[in-house]
Amino acid sequence: MEHMLEQPQLASDVPAQQLYAKNLVELVKQLITEKEYDGVALLFTNEAEAPRNRSCLETVGMELYHEFCEPNLTAEVHEEQLPLYNCAEELLYLIASYAPMEELLLELLEMIEDQKSEFVYSSSLRALQAVLLRMGDKKPRALEWSLNSIHTRIESLPLPNFLEEGYDEKQEALLEQNNQIEKLLMHYITLNLFYEPLLKDILSSQSTSGPAFFDKSINRRNVLCCFLIQMLGKPLALLDLSADGRKTNTYTIQCARKLTESAVNCLDNPLRLLFVGEQRIRWTRRLDTNKGVHEMSSKNIFLIEDKFPLESLSIFFYMIFVEGICLNSVPKVYAPLYIFEMSLYYTNELLAHDEAALHYRALQLTKCLLDKLNHEKIAAISLELDVHKNFCNSLCNIVGYSSHNKLRQIGVKLLRQYILQFDDEGKYLVLKNLLRTVPHHGISGYLAIIYKDVVANALVSTSTNLPTSFSGQDFRTIFLRYICHLPHGAKTDLIEHADKVISSLNALRFFAIKDLQNRTGFWDIVPEIEQQFTDPLRKGLDISVAHYKAELLRVENGLDAETEAEDRKNLEILDLNIANASKESGQMDLEITRQRKTEILRQNLCTFDLMRSLLGRTVECFENSNRM
Repeated sequence: MEHMLEQPQLASDVPAQQLYAKNLVELVKQLITEKEYDGVALLFTNEAEAPRNRSCLETVGMELYHEFCEPNLTAEVHEEQLPLYNCAEELLYLIASYAPMEELLLELLEMIEDQKSEFVYSSSLRALQAVLLRMGDKKPRALEWSLNSIHTRIESLPLPNFLEEGYDEKQEALLEQNNQIEKLLMHYITLNLFYEPLLKDILSSQSTSGPAFFDKSINRRNVLCCFLIQMLGKPLALLDLSADGRKTNTYTIQCARKLTESAVNCLDNPLRLLFVGEQRIRWTRRLDTNKGVHEMSSKNIFLIEDKFPLESLSIFFYMIFVEGICLNSVPKVYAPLYIFEMSLYYTNELLAHDEAALHYRALQLTKCLLDKLNHEKIAAISLELDVHKNFCNSLCNIVGYSSHNKLRQIGVKLLRQYILQFDDEGKYLVLKNLLRTVPHHGISGYLAIIYKDVVANALVSTSTNLPTSFSGQDFRTIFLRYICHLPHGAKTDLIEHADKVISSLNALRFFAIKDLQNRTGFWDIVPEIEQQFTDPLRKGLDISVAHYKAELLRVENGLDAETEAEDRKNLEILDLNIANASKESGQMDLEITRQRKTEILRQNLCTFDLMRSLLGRTVECFENSNRM
């Protein structure tokens, strides 16, 4: 070695070791100035000098950090002077292994949050790993602060807008080709290299099987577990986490799989956290700042939203149940019905977000757990839980108003499967309450058909008296109040209510043909149905057809704009707003071409013809039955 570190001369005012350390700093400075980077490495690897030089880092480590590491660990130095960057990186790792831990920890956390380069991020994580391993079990808060800084950095990464808006299957296949998503995944891959040794060290020093009860306090195992599950949430959750139909795993799936497996290793039993959703939502803690009771004061780390978001825990259970990650580690003692009802809290959490990707995960999770119920029925008493009501409302919003056709299609099938999973009383209560509360007329019509199918199945499978939910007073209530109901009588906007009206007529005709023995009590309410539904519907159809034909004639004759606008206003007064049929937004568009207006009017007249045809057949069934 060309530069040899001189042995310090003993002096009364300067301790020998302190002088030696000072000379070491000067030598490192000289070697870096002369670009002798291998010489710097040799100072700490040479068998003769390395032990003493490393011990000096306890006193001068932070000085070396501020003078050599901090200014050289930048994106510019990495791009223009890579050997210098590598030298600073190795020196930082040595400092992290021997220098005072607390002071360096703060510097590293600042570097992780402030430096935007992924290379600096990787270098700082390597050094941070060494510091945290030295700290061991004594300082779980230090681990928590470190992981918070990492999460803050990843959360701040820029992402393409279409992740929030949603993407189709073609875009889904090309997600990882996007530069911003590629950078995000590189951060996750580096993160995996960072936490693996920490996880191994934690698992070797602690045991989940020792205590009789699950320890929920703030310790290293729980802090790391919360972080791993938190990283499954956004932004990773907005990517494609499904492995169906793929011969090879994408980087996204690999990252999500590794995070899930590592979290399960922390827990041993992944369903230990299944209670968290219900605990947070149904049994909310009463906070009182005056008494010092606030969210962060909880002794249970898993009940603190900032440390353990429900959105991330929802994705964790999605990975386990839908993607099958570590599914074999789930104990068999859990009842499928219990798992399903607990999972509804997580489904509702995902459906409460705006992103379509989270909605898709929610629907897939619920469908998967419903399939596991097989023929086991959900008791009607379960509907006393608000979680079922919230799920129904959220699912109906997806079915009725989602801008993604795929979500609507999945949601429609799931809604039917969910309703049919209940016992007879439960089916009736769900349908009754949804018909009462759902404002979307298309969904109301769909629900009417489901009720018709359920009663029809009961007519075939039951030879004796039907269940009370499908006959008598219950049957009368649901038919007269919700199925055969025109909110404004003959003045009801029949285009807006077309789906529901058509479904109602189909249901009436079905029971008029199939229930001749009056097992449901259908024939007892036919006079009321005629009075409040079929007769007003016939009048409404006459009014609607007359006005739409008049409007069609005006459009074909090409009236001027003023007359056209005035006629449109008159039609609005009669609740016959043509624009509602032409645009989902329901706003008037005066720029619609005459051809387009004509097409819309003819389509609406065809809808009225269909209603008239169904109404005529239904009334005919009533009359034939009366004659019989």
